[in-house]
Amino acid sequence: MMTMESTVTARPVIGRAYYPALVAASTSMWAIILGPVLSTIPNQVDSIAPGNKVFGLALVTGIAGIVGIVTNPLIGHLSDITRTRFGRRIPWLVAGLAVILPVSIIIGHSKSIAELALWWTLLQVGANMLMAPTSATIPDVVPERRRGMASACLGIAAAAAPVLGTGIQTLVSSPSLVYMILGGLICLAQLCFIATLRNDHTLPQAHPRTRRRIRWEHLIPRSKDFWLVCAHRILFGLGQNMALAYLFYYLQDVIHYAAQHPGQTTDDGVLLLTAIYAPCVIVAAIFAGSLTDRTGRFTWCLVTATLVFAVGAVLGAVTASWIGVIVLAVLTGLGYGAYASTSMAMAVHLLPDGERRARDLSLINVADLSAIALGPILAAAGISLSGYSAVFIASGILVVVSGVIVTAIKGAH
Repeated sequence: MMTMESTVTARPVIGRAYYPALVAASTSMWAIILGPVLSTIPNQVDSIAPGNKVFGLALVTGIAGIVGIVTNPLIGHLSDITRTRFGRRIPWLVAGLAVILPVSIIIGHSKSIAELALWWTLLQVGANMLMAPTSATIPDVVPERRRGMASACLGIAAAAAPVLGTGIQTLVSSPSLVYMILGGLICLAQLCFIATLRNDHTLPQAHPRTRRRIRWEHLIPRSKDFWLVCAHRILFGLGQNMALAYLFYYLQDVIHYAAQHPGQTTDDGVLLLTAIYAPCVIVAAIFAGSLTDRTGRFTWCLVTATLVFAVGAVLGAVTASWIGVIVLAVLTGLGYGAYASTSMAMAVHLLPDGERRARDLSLINVADLSAIALGPILAAAGISLSGYSAVFIASGILVVVSGVIVTAIKGAH
């Protein structure tokens, strides 16, 4: 298989500021995607429709996820073909901010499930306008020998984002302030990130002999390994989101966290768990990303990551205790951290078209967004049929299957 490095020989040199700026930009972006889902939106749904909160949460997150699935590859494709004096990625990053900032001011005042679903969907559209161009900068400007560490930056961001989101929720309590603070942080972080992309406009144009092929294949890449990567990521993402999407209600209805810890709320429990989860993700992401850069091998690390995550999810199911949930947070954090850095590095390594990086990575993002959209829906169905324990066990099974798929990816060995 031909990788991007064989199709693109010239590569801009990035500065040291790129990596912390990537962490900050990705953290703020994922904070407004993942943070409200863990705490702010469940609280809003519970306030608007307390008698139907599980269905209401699934509806709000599901609609936004489906719209994201449609918009992400479209934005990725448009980013690839954009040619301006500011580059391919920067105009879309600025456009994303233009959508997010006004919506973040309005969404906290939603008075119905329909209104909340509308504004949350628009907020996700804005986030998608940031997501595809941001991830595409890794193959654009990062040398292959450093992509594991760059992918680890995305894993660190995914870990820090829920802590940031739930931390802000705990500190300010008002949903409207939560969204406005997150919107302001996104603006600041993205502007800093944009400042590190000064070489974006120097990226090479498509070779004339490849333009016809690109025109006919601009939507669907032809690579078995690439589609196996997508399958692997959607299954892992489904397992992860099924395990974590209803954590707030699990602590509230099964663990009875507030009753066990007088003077504290369920929000405090979620914040504590994310504070445990995040360092585990960060440590595992840095270790796995560095190891992947040195060895160039992906399979064994991903298989180990899936097993560790699955064990944590199953333990959380069978113990049904606060200690069990802490163990779940530690093991799923370690498993997700290793997965996040290694899986993204593998995906970048296996991109089939050097001129359509944002398109291909947007399809990877679609796999992730599909999991975010479908995970809460499947979890809601599982909770109504068999309870929370069955959902955790199903989560573990899906994650293990995602690890099995990795063994069939030839380019991962």
